[in-house]
Amino acid sequence: MKFLMKVMKLKINVENANKYLAFVLLLIFILPVFLLHSKAVEEPVYAYQQQIEGAESLIFNKLENDPVIDLLGKNFDEIKQVLGEPAEQGHSSWLGPHHYILYRYEEGFIQFCSPETIENKIAVSIILSPGQEVLGAKVGMRFTEIIGILGTPDYGPVIGMNNLYYMEYFRGEIKNQMPEVLISFVAVSMNSPTDHVFIKWETFEYDQTRTYQAAR
Repeated sequence: MKFLMKVMKLKINVENANKYLAFVLLLIFILPVFLLHSKAVEEPVYAYQQQIEGAESLIFNKLENDPVIDLLGKNFDEIKQVLGEPAEQGHSSWLGPHHYILYRYEEGFIQFCSPETIENKIAVSIILSPGQEVLGAKVGMRFTEIIGILGTPDYGPVIGMNNLYYMEYFRGEIKNQMPEVLISFVAVSMNSPTDHVFIKWETFEYDQTRTYQAAR
């Protein structure tokens, strides 16, 4: 009788161990997927970064691979296919008349802008708020911190329009005496945290003209 009870107790312990092992294995496989999904929900651009990892930008193939810059030059429909429906879209006159789509999430917002003269609404410029980042530099950092990451700027920091301070980096080829892409960090003062970043496909009109001439 005692032997039978020991056998039954051993069987119960084995069953409990198997259940515990199954639970641990479930956590090992499910938890990383859950965390990755949560990260993608919080940061839509992060989800896009997974898709382009290891791939070159379709337009700016000589630039660093960056999930924000890679969206530059895409039309609004393509951006929506990646990031979903925007929180806001419309027309604005700030920094020149343009159509825009705006995505809000925990780490600030990202806004894509297209000059109103462009029929198919191509993202010619992007605005990032504090919390967002480009090329590893986060909006909200001070100029000195950004220089520590991106190196010496191509221009600035200097005071400019609206008495704000600007520090700019040029990326891509120089075409018609303009950088292919302009990345401008903006702050209220020389030592204050950056307020926003303005990224622009600076040679858009030049590139479009060259494409049109080549097609003729």
